[in-house]
Amino acid sequence: MGSLSDNAIALVDCNNFFASCERAVNPDLLSRPVAILSNNDGCIISRSDEVKALGVEMAQPLFQVRELLEKHNTAIISCNHGLDRDCANRIHESLIKDRGSKVVELYSIDEAFVDVGPPNKLRMLGAHVKDLIFKETKIPVSVGLAETKTLAKLANQLAKKSIKTKGILDLYRSPYTDLALKRTEIGHVWGIGRRSAVKLREHGINTAFDLKNADPDKIRKQMNVFGSRTVLELNGIKCL
Repeated sequence: MGSLSDNAIALVDCNNFFASCERAVNPDLLSRPVAILSNNDGCIISRSDEVKALGVEMAQPLFQVRELLEKHNTAIISCNHGLDRDCANRIHESLIKDRGSKVVELYSIDEAFVDVGPPNKLRMLGAHVKDLIFKETKIPVSVGLAETKTLAKLANQLAKKSIKTKGILDLYRSPYTDLALKRTEIGHVWGIGRRSAVKLREHGINTAFDLKNADPDKIRKQMNVFGSRTVLELNGIKCL
């Protein structure tokens, strides 16, 4: 089902992508909180760190927080799909030019997996990618590195939250991986949806660490083949 590999996987993920795109073309926004609205301007779909600090939630209706945002001089902007796609293309082009098209897998408009090969100076490589993309696009990114896509995704999530990491976290065969898994709630594991998380909690699986130590065959019966592959991925076995 999966295989061990010496190659490391990086997940490059843009920070607050839609808000960062607006800041990239309008530097005046760097000094203001930024909130980006959905197509009908009804909900918040991207928040700068300052807006997050105000307690504004993802997908929160604008009418609930408009007064709060305006009080803090927030730039409230309608989404601009043309700008977002242009920024994404430039980021992807920068990655492919630097690393090569054969090892870059575009996962979403603001995320890409990169097979970075043997784990040689991974943090330096992450810093190189982070600096390169910001230099060429003015979009800040975080980089998570590990043995598998699932672990790289988890490393990236932690890199975004921790000031100490400076946006780069290397969990490749790290002695701290289990600690990271214990601190990751099951609903925050890549590919585990809300219903699956509820089902897993009913069986005593509350964290990514619990899932790592679960029986893949039992997880497959409770969920599906993707669930059992996630167990293996958390154990450093590439399946996805």
